[in-house]
Amino acid sequence: MNTHIVHEGIAPTPLRQYLARAFPAMPGWLLRDTLKKKDVRVNGVRSSGDAVVRGGDTLTLYVDARFLSALPDVIYEDGDLLVVDKPAGVPVDSDSRGVGADTMLARLRAVCPDARLCHRLDTGTGGVLIAAKTAGAEARMRSVFETHALTKLYQCLVVGEPARDSARLTAWLEKDAGAARVRVIDQPAPRALPIETRYRVLNRANGLARLEVNLITGRTHQIRAHLSHVGLPLLGDDKYGDRAANRRWKAAQPALWCVRVAFGDHVFESQPRFGDYGV
Repeated sequence: MNTHIVHEGIAPTPLRQYLARAFPAMPGWLLRDTLKKKDVRVNGVRSSGDAVVRGGDTLTLYVDARFLSALPDVIYEDGDLLVVDKPAGVPVDSDSRGVGADTMLARLRAVCPDARLCHRLDTGTGGVLIAAKTAGAEARMRSVFETHALTKLYQCLVVGEPARDSARLTAWLEKDAGAARVRVIDQPAPRALPIETRYRVLNRANGLARLEVNLITGRTHQIRAHLSHVGLPLLGDDKYGDRAANRRWKAAQPALWCVRVAFGDHVFESQPRFGDYGV
């Protein structure tokens, strides 16, 4: 039995939708089975997935705790930093409404109560995630990221045939906060920020390509939007990509992984876990 309090201010939300967002590590089959059996109580009442939850409600879940959260997979730790291997599908923090019981920040704080995120990865992106253990370390890491005094390498799978084995891409990126997406354009615009993305091809097969991407500027959704803009959408990315190809390959989330972050004497690495699809 596990108890969870719905964050105050949450608008009325179907229980099924709330649980999927709050506990992303819970497999879909388990969520469906749990709701079918009414193994969730809302304020003491056994409830179906259509039940509505609100801020302040108490949820009692009769689910094995290992499916509700997990301890982080630690890559490196010292007195200042806690570096972990983020799995794809787990958000780094609660969303703007406060939904998200199982997040990377929650997992980090389970082993280090003062952990502070130094950067972010999209929910669907896995790999190296760095947290600071003190305010001083957080300030130093913020300076490292803001001055681009580090290298961030990603691997991804894209749909299509890159024209060159390597490329340096530049453009401008404009946020559309209302639509929760960005737009890449080829000319400066009042609200657009310059971006630079470099890649080299690691392999090609079956109409797909595996790229190593060097993220020079770290804007929201930059890799996904920039590569799509030049005709190389990420496999599994329905927001910016090729939905027909994603269905054909049964790819449910963007094939994108942060494989290396390096600065000073530190080098942190992670192996991509998004499937190889023959590439």
